[in-house]
Amino acid sequence: MGRAFQLEAVTPTATYFLDHFTHDRILRAMTGLGMIQDLEILDLARMALHRAFPGEQPPAAGPDTTAAALEALRAVGAAEPTGIPRHKLTTAEGWLITPAEITAALDAYQRAPFDDCAAARDRIDDWQPWIDFLHLAGDHNGLRCT
Repeated sequence: MGRAFQLEAVTPTATYFLDHFTHDRILRAMTGLGMIQDLEILDLARMALHRAFPGEQPPAAGPDTTAAALEALRAVGAAEPTGIPRHKLTTAEGWLITPAEITAALDAYQRAPFDDCAAARDRIDDWQPWIDFLHLAGDHNGLRCT
């Protein structure tokens, strides 16, 4: 078991798989390096509904309204991200990790102390390929955790 991350809207697509233990180590390293942002999920849900149905109450539930609300929720994030929202990396719900979130995380990585970055590279075999994949995703349309 682990997590698969897929480039968004790119043909052919690229998928990066992290096994459970490597995913956990990468998430802890990203947290320590300031690359993760903790957000209040209920506030995000309110923003998603507002974006899916601007200026109105959601219409009666149905396949179209449910799909629109779900997609809006999967894409919503902080107005000014400081990293990748934790929930988007820890659950396989099809979250869209946006280029802005990825760029913010990579910026935090660049600002982190050199020794901390070196420790992550030394301790985690998949660290540099993961950072490279984030660069690729940030240069395109983001990625999804599936």
